[in-house]
Amino acid sequence: TLWSGKKFDFHGECDLVLLRNDDFMNGLGMHIHIRTKIVTFFSAIEAIAIKIGDDVFEVQGGMDTEEKYTINGVEGGTLSYDANFAIAWENIKDYKRYEIRVDDNDHGGQIAMHLKIRNFMGLRFVHDTSEDIAAANFATSSGLMGDYMTGLKLGRNREVIEDTNAFAMAWQVGPEDPVLLSPKEGSVQHPDKCKMPSTTSRRLNAGAITTEIARSTCAGAVELEDCIFDVVATNTADVAKDYID
Repeated sequence: TLWSGKKFDFHGECDLVLLRNDDFMNGLGMHIHIRTKIVTFFSAIEAIAIKIGDDVFEVQGGMDTEEKYTINGVEGGTLSYDANFAIAWENIKDYKRYEIRVDDNDHGGQIAMHLKIRNFMGLRFVHDTSEDIAAANFATSSGLMGDYMTGLKLGRNREVIEDTNAFAMAWQVGPEDPVLLSPKEGSVQHPDKCKMPSTTSRRLNAGAITTEIARSTCAGAVELEDCIFDVVATNTADVAKDYID
């Protein structure tokens, strides 16, 4: 999902830059990388790493991936006393939710994110983050969330990229990006390009679940439109369980 709220789907397998922002909190910096893997004809996130200042928080999980978290490379570690953000987590029914909060003392508020693990992993910025605080901190950000000010899909040289696959592949983690995600044998790494699902599997599974069916399946979802989009994109009704508490 772009900052503008517009949704797109990319089903490649590789490490991707979700957000890059060296100017976050007056130069503290925020980087978010995700690792995707192909599940039959679509891909899902299996790891998310968030770097704020000098600290890196990484979570792995979802589908058949063993759930665990690391802080600065230490499994089950803790943040240092001078860390620039706080982490809390809770178990809600059959899923776990991590909350990451950063105090913005200059603007008198906080930047907050929720990282959720159930069948799939997802990350979103909490809606109570004010527009003024968000604009002050993300105006110069880039990555798969697009341009904050215009909502456009921009490449690394701030060129507009309309094609979804080309846009995503432009943000494959490369040598110019910090290393955030833990090494994993068999994961697709630069200079190899993102692996894509076979056209045969995509064609066989295309269009079986319509928007109307997805809307019925997602009834009761807190984030209804997100649920509908993901059910249709993955052609998998079980995805709705990640949205219904």
